Amino acid sequence: MVNTALTLVEYKHPDQQAEREYGLLVGIDEQKSEMLKTLSLILDPGRVTAWQKKYYKHGLGILSHIENGSPLIMLSGEVGCGKTALAQTIGTPLALALGHPVKVFETPSNIRGGGMVGGLSNRVTEAFESAKAKLKDGETGILIIDEADDLATSRSQNQAHHEDRAGLNVLIKQIDGIKKSKKNLAVIMITNRINVLDPAVRRRTALQLNFERPTGKKLEAVLDMLFKGVVHTKQDLKKLLNFIDTKTVPYSFSDLIQRVGKQAVYYAIDHDKPFDADLYYQILCITEPTPLIIASKIEEL
Repeated sequence: MVNTALTLVEYKHPDQQAEREYGLLVGIDEQKSEMLKTLSLILDPGRVTAWQKKYYKHGLGILSHIENGSPLIMLSGEVGCGKTALAQTIGTPLALALGHPVKVFETPSNIRGGGMVGGLSNRVTEAFESAKAKLKDGETGILIIDEADDLATSRSQNQAHHEDRAGLNVLIKQIDGIKKSKKNLAVIMITNRINVLDPAVRRRTALQLNFERPTGKKLEAVLDMLFKGVVHTKQDLKKLLNFIDTKTVPYSFSDLIQRVGKQAVYYAIDHDKPFDADLYYQILCITEPTPLIIASKIEEL
């Protein structure tokens, strides 16, 4: 089987569509804030230098370790909770914070290639080298690697194939090589199974953010967003919250917005009637939450 050439998907920020989508990511304000802050500092070393000169004119020992650290951010947690959407849209608020454009590159779903010997290692190298080559001097970029567990599974796993171990070694080498390349590039890795990732990769993260299904105030924020512009009462929301609380498995963000919300709107349009809390409740009652990812739980036992 012949490996096809690897092509990165490229986004340029700021972008109006990305700005709208970023604004619609409710219930993950803490993750949005922490990610933006960390990326701003990773990709604006001049700000760190200015801070040091202001408060520590003779230098600060810890900064040398921080400056030489890995520009890696890890997003982990349940499916349908905003990890990929945040990674794809963070470039716009980041560009506005930095005051200049940001290029975002995303690896394709077939990054593993056709399984030929050396193929995975070559494609990992190609992804990093392509991203760096697309950044001119002075430009800023982010490389997104979704489903990171496909590339970074722990070498201690009994089923780990030689090709996977070799690919992981190359991945670590490429992450470490970013600083040496002098390219202003950060890496965002996304996984639903953080516990299977190799410790060497996890040690290199400048920030790890976990994403969970919405409950409490986060769930209320999602419902407030869903019924913005729709006449509803506190009793309507309480009815929805009470029903959701009866579920052993919580609904994900995508369950509530894409599966239930979208179908309720489609039903309203098809039947020429308003979209309201009662219609949403009817669709919610016939929609089960998507199953939780239990693979990582089993591996912990």
